[in-house]
Amino acid sequence: MSMSYRFYYIVLPVLLFAFSGCKRLPPRPEGMPELTPCTILVTFGGEQLEEVSVRLQPKDPQVHNWAAGGQTDSDGKAFLKTALYYDGVVPGEYFVIFQKYAKPDSARPMAPDVPLIPIKYSKASPAVTIDVSTSQKEYVFTLDAL
Repeated sequence: MSMSYRFYYIVLPVLLFAFSGCKRLPPRPEGMPELTPCTILVTFGGEQLEEVSVRLQPKDPQVHNWAAGGQTDSDGKAFLKTALYYDGVVPGEYFVIFQKYAKPDSARPMAPDVPLIPIKYSKASPAVTIDVSTSQKEYVFTLDAL
């Protein structure tokens, strides 16, 4: 078996397969401020909630491009990312939005999703805010039923 045969039919496909799984982040957007790690713990009714969508909407219009978000894991923690890809959050003040929905009864496939936490948390509101700083990495939100 010649060396070129081995390369083109054995080594090259293996290398292509191996590197096809490597995911690279898109280049960091120009003008993106420095990010700080940010984790949010969400509880409701004394329980840590999983699969809650957490979004941070900047209060400052100057940083509106740098909204952040994540989804809580089985421990109720969301590790936030900015612009979908970049770990961390731009320090500053944000409105916090929480959403968790369930699919309705399968007998009604066109029925709207059912909110599992109060709808008041699903909109940007001055009642639920966060001031992300470089000195604090974890924030706790206890959602209530009212």
